[in-house]
Parts: sequence; structure tokens; C-alpha cells
Amino acid sequence: MPASSPSDRVLLRRKAWREVLARPSQRLPEGNWSQCYIMGGRGSGKTRAGAEGLADLIVESEPNEGDWAVIGPTFADARDTCVEGPSGLLRTLAGFVVKWNRSQGQLMLADGSTVFCDGADDGAKRTQGKNLRGAWCDEIGLWRTPKQETSLIGGGDRVLAWDETLLPAVRLAPAKVICTGTPKGRRGPLVRRLIDDPMVPVHTMRTLDNAANLSAEAVDALVAAYAGTHLGRQELEGEYVENVEGALWTQGGIDAHRLRSPSVMSRIVVGVDPAGSVNTETGIVAAGAVMRDCLCGSDEFLPHAQVLADDSLKASPDGWGRRVVETFDSVQGDRVAGERNYGGDMVESTIRTIRPGIPFVFTQATRGKLVRAEPIAALYEQGRVHHVGVFDQLEAEMTTFTADSPWSPNRLDALVWALTELNIAAAVESMVPQPMTLPR
Repeated sequence: MPASSPSDRVLLRRKAWREVLARPSQRLPEGNWSQCYIMGGRGSGKTRAGAEGLADLIVESEPNEGDWAVIGPTFADARDTCVEGPSGLLRTLAGFVVKWNRSQGQLMLADGSTVFCDGADDGAKRTQGKNLRGAWCDEIGLWRTPKQETSLIGGGDRVLAWDETLLPAVRLAPAKVICTGTPKGRRGPLVRRLIDDPMVPVHTMRTLDNAANLSAEAVDALVAAYAGTHLGRQELEGEYVENVEGALWTQGGIDAHRLRSPSVMSRIVVGVDPAGSVNTETGIVAAGAVMRDCLCGSDEFLPHAQVLADDSLKASPDGWGRRVVETFDSVQGDRVAGERNYGGDMVESTIRTIRPGIPFVFTQATRGKLVRAEPIAALYEQGRVHHVGVFDQLEAEMTTFTADSPWSPNRLDALVWALTELNIAAAVESMVPQPMTLPR
């Protein structure tokens, strides 16, 4: 199909976005810039800002050689959220799209150009070698370079998808990169780099700024979950929050020992921390013990542990009980561990209503949450606990919970139960493992 210019309808929609619909913080910066960063809390409208911004660049650019890219933490994120989502490019470029190839992640446009979807988790390999005029990079705080590939880019704060793929590819006018996302800087070095760069305009958006476009129930739930917390500054206010004083973990410490695939396990435990009500989460975390040949490459003769799944959720007892059994089966677990002091008998009876023969062990807490987590945190510091993949919400709890936190870290508690039962340390002083109970 021959290239064509945008229709009057497409141009009118772009004008309406810039002049009527967009809040000032959602509009692309004025002036001369190569990269910009639009960061915001949950539901603040940052995804739409990215999609509308890229649509503006595409429609306003003169047709010529060169294409565009949209890159998310994974290919599926870019496809499902940035293109097909309710605020995605299929909506913002309506009337200008010729064809959408979902499996290849290619959006063909009326001017003859193509928008390529890609994921940062594999280095954005689909984008390598392309001649790009611009790009939209979503949730850059979740971009990361696989540990085994850090040597390719010299390690440090460099990110394979950004430094080795995207920046060299964006070389044709207007040569602009729009970055969006919640500023999860504890994991993502790109967030800190962009904020510190005086040449990068930064816009900040709050969740409540976009309340008119959200349901009242959704706003109430977000405020109830995060208001007044360290994590709330990030998730509601869109602020960049670095290491939290008093937290036992740092994101850098977790990242340093992350793995992409698990080792051979000698034993796998699913930890459960029951919710106090249907409005709070039940923590469900699986971890396994590695007695030798850990894929981290350590040559020490000490057992390691690997965190395999975080399947925590808000649900009724029947709902989370079924999720525990599903997790137990998916990781091929050996037993389930739950706290006796708070709902232990209930946890056991709930799970065994669904799976009568499932092995269950009580783990009794004798001290407060933070104190009983300290020996587990020490194992992380020794490099003996590895996360297989990324567990965003679990890691957010780990890196923000302090003695002063007004909320209960259900995911973190479930992690502590699982790792305590695995008992890869010689002793875990703050916990007292109990004998496993057999089905009655």
C-alpha cells in the first residue's frame, strides 16, 4: 500500500489530546530534547501519556525512511499494554493503522512505517539493527539485564536493551525517546540515570490527579493500601524512593543474586501467611533448598535457597486455599508451612479441605515480624538466597517494610515461613520449627 498522510480526523484527534484532554504533566515537553521521562503513581495516566506522545511524534513527522519502537519490560507487556491496552496505540493511532500483526508485534501504519514491539528482558533483540525515528519505553524501572549478559555491556548501571539496542537504533529525525512508568528505582538503574540527567525533562503525576478517570472503588483501594507508607510515595505520588532506612533488604542486594532458572532442588516448601480479611492479601510464596551445584556458580560448600513463586492474592479462604494447592503442585512442593500463632489450625484445615493428604508443618513465631526476618535477611546478605525471576510486589515489601510500617507484609511473612522451614542456615534463632502434622 502506498504511503499516505494522516487524515483530517486523525489530525483533529491529536490536536484534541494536546489542547483539551491531556493534563500538562501528560503532554510531551517543549523545547529540544532527546529523551523525556513521565513518571507517576498507579493509575495516574502515564501509560496513556506514553501512547499519546508516541502517536504525536508519528503523526507529526514527515514520512521518510525509518520506523518506531515500543519496548516494555517484556514483549508481552509491550504488546498487551502498550498496543492492545485500553490506552494503547491501537486507540491513539485509530484511523492510521493499516495492519496489526500480534504474533510478530508489528504495527503497520498508513505512512509506510512500522512500530516494532519488543521486551527489555532479552535485550530488545527484535529492535537491534533497526533504523528508528523514535521510541516509547514503558515501565523502565522494571527493565533489567540478565545476570549472565552483564559482561556484554560492562555491568554497572548499563542496561542491555537501552545502551546496546535502543539508543544506537534511534538515529533518524526526530530521534526522541519517551520513557514512562512508576519510578521503581530500587531495581531499575535507568530511573536514577534519567532523573540525574539535566538534559532529560521529567514530569511527575500523582494517582489522585487522574481520579476523575478512575472508579471511586479503585481509588479507595489504592489509598487504603498505600497511603502513609514509604511505598505509597512511589505508588501514589509517583516519587522516586531509594533505599528505605530501617528496611532489612535493598533492591541492589536482591538483584545481585538473581537467577533466570532454578537449580536442582532437594526440598521445596510453600509458605502461607493468611489474610486478616478478604480485603487484605494472603501471602503464598514457594522456595526450594539447593544442597549443591547452585547455578549462581558459588564454590562454597553451603546450602542455598531459591525463591520460585509468589502467588499471593486477595481471596476468600476457599480461594486462597485452592491457590496454595495450585502453587504446591506447580512447583512440585514437599510441604506447606504456616504460622501456628495466627490462624495456623485454620490454614491447615482450609488447605486440607481441598487436598486432604497435603503435607503441612506449623512454624511458630516467637518474636515480631522484623526480628524474625533478620536471620533470613542475613542469608540474603551472604548471597545464599536467590530469586528465580522477578517478584515485584514481594520485593517491594522486602525493601520498604520497617519497624514503623503501619501495614502487615503478608508476602514477606510467607517468604520467611518458607525459608525458615527449609532451614538452610545452621540455626534460625527467631523461629521454632514444629513437627510436621499428618492428615487426620
